[in-house]
Amino acid sequence: MSGVEAEPVVRSAVPIPDLSVIDAGLAGGSEGLKDAVTRVRPADLGRDLSRRSLSQGRRLVEASDDRRAAAMLRAAHSAVAARVIGTCDPAHAARILDYLPTDHQVAILSSMRPSERTKVEGALDPDDKAKVDRILAYGEAAVARLMTPKVWSVERTASAGDALAKLRDEMTNIEVAQNCYVVDAGRLVGVVPLREIAVLDPATPIAQVMTSDPIAVSEETERGDAAEIIQVHDFLSLPVIDKQGKLVGAVRVDDLLDAALSKAGAGILNQGGVASKIAAQLPYFQTPMHRVVRSRLSWLVLLFVAETATGTVLRHFEDELTKVVALSFFVPLLIGTGGNAGSQTVSTIIRALALGEIRLGDALRVLAKEASTGLALGVLLGSIALFRASMWGVGWDLAACVGLTVLVVCTWANTVGAIIPLAAEKLGVDPTVVSGPLITTLVDASGLFIYLTIAHLMLAQLH
Repeated sequence: MSGVEAEPVVRSAVPIPDLSVIDAGLAGGSEGLKDAVTRVRPADLGRDLSRRSLSQGRRLVEASDDRRAAAMLRAAHSAVAARVIGTCDPAHAARILDYLPTDHQVAILSSMRPSERTKVEGALDPDDKAKVDRILAYGEAAVARLMTPKVWSVERTASAGDALAKLRDEMTNIEVAQNCYVVDAGRLVGVVPLREIAVLDPATPIAQVMTSDPIAVSEETERGDAAEIIQVHDFLSLPVIDKQGKLVGAVRVDDLLDAALSKAGAGILNQGGVASKIAAQLPYFQTPMHRVVRSRLSWLVLLFVAETATGTVLRHFEDELTKVVALSFFVPLLIGTGGNAGSQTVSTIIRALALGEIRLGDALRVLAKEASTGLALGVLLGSIALFRASMWGVGWDLAACVGLTVLVVCTWANTVGAIIPLAAEKLGVDPTVVSGPLITTLVDASGLFIYLTIAHLMLAQLH
């Protein structure tokens, strides 16, 4: 035993459902699709929306009743839900949003195009729009962006019976009912869990059983700080107050869990040298290629420059080497760049597989996207390689050979990096275990072969 623990497997605990009935419904008419959506859980449809085209997403929403459509969009990535609902009639979109918790409304509206968002907000209830606008005024990291203002609260003069009566009367509007928050002229003064109120004598004064001076956070509090408070005290929800101490909402433990899982997914991308703040904002198929290139290019350029250090050391021995051996200056640079590009692709594909954003049936789409991404990265890095090699005074023919090799190797590495996790998944092997070492071995060997083959064709000294 080496004593080194294996990295935890990156996977989704939610089983991937069989959506063949939805595929058949989309291929047929509207009546067949309406029947199909009733036979599938809305959450499963929502998780699958990122794989669907915009027109298919809209058809699924239109084939569902408003409550089911809301449940579907709640399970979808907020950016995907925003794109789909933005194509709907504003009045229809507003009705669907009305069934969503406020924090999900905020996430979807903030992801919409300004023109579409203006139309949808114009159809919202004025009070709901005012609440959404207030929350949107805060930064993305603030806990206020996750809170809901629709909480269960009563005045401190109320009784247990009054509190339960309010919960019954406003059950369709109250989104956080784990705790009853006690206020005095709007200021938060206490809290009583639902499980306690439910067994009290209805005549019992709330002030008599409440926990005074409850722990609360301000609207500007960081999500991580709120999560730590909930974890330490084992709360189900946490009240949010303004600067005057007035209750403005509450954040639930599940909302903070969602934010933590998104952060964990971004950390996985960081391990692969991908700018996760860019790449993790959209599901795999919804991310435009230029954003994919942008998320990976900075790390590749940094690693590319670092790899040139080996070539610089070898250059000091140029006088002792023959002309052909000058090719060895760039071997570490080329195979290293290919390995880095392949590793980034592997990390991205493994994450998308784990989250259910891609499936084995999407293999051709994945290969096409990654080959195109590798080609774009190869053009950019190849240009840098051509310039850098020419500065070493090795001749334009060898510099051009290096630049062209970078282009081919990046395209090849991205393609291989997409194939390996998909093949491992197909064979029932854990992609996280085999993908890293295998991509390194394959790209090192094939990259060297590509380099020497191109050199043989381009350099007259080797003919």
